[in-house]
Amino acid sequence: MNPREQRLAMIVMALFLCGGGWLVFAQMGKWRKNIDERDFKLSLKKTEAEELLKQKDFWHARAEWLEQKQEPYPSRNEADNKIYELVDQTAKKQGLTLLRQLAEPEEQPGMVAASVIVEAKGPLEKVLRWLYDLQKPASFISIKGMSLKSNPEDTSLVIVSELKVQKWYRASSK
Repeated sequence: MNPREQRLAMIVMALFLCGGGWLVFAQMGKWRKNIDERDFKLSLKKTEAEELLKQKDFWHARAEWLEQKQEPYPSRNEADNKIYELVDQTAKKQGLTLLRQLAEPEEQPGMVAASVIVEAKGPLEKVLRWLYDLQKPASFISIKGMSLKSNPEDTSLVIVSELKVQKWYRASSK
């Protein structure tokens, strides 16, 4: 090999070493960034877990209260009858006209809701009193969406439509 070829080989070798070094450092930078992100997420989870452990007694007390106050889910038929009767009785008490339609039960972790979709017609004050009566504290009744409009034929009345009333029960443990 003549001196020119040796110089060329050394330059090519230096370029390979520099390029390889650059690739190794770039990869190490990615690894470090990935490790830093995982370390941050882990420290965040640790802090969150410590906070939740500090609140343990508070949440145990809430769970105990729910266990005592919230009824267990009866059969679907019985739950549907209860929500149907509750809506009907409270509406009759206020003198409202109702159209009712049962809906599918809704489930969330640890809870099941019997649902009824209602359309009601009556004076605004009585409709609002009826909605208030439905949602007494510790009755586990929720209203999930509704539409309130004035009656075009009789402006002294309002129409509540698409009102989904739900009674929440504790899910039965299987």
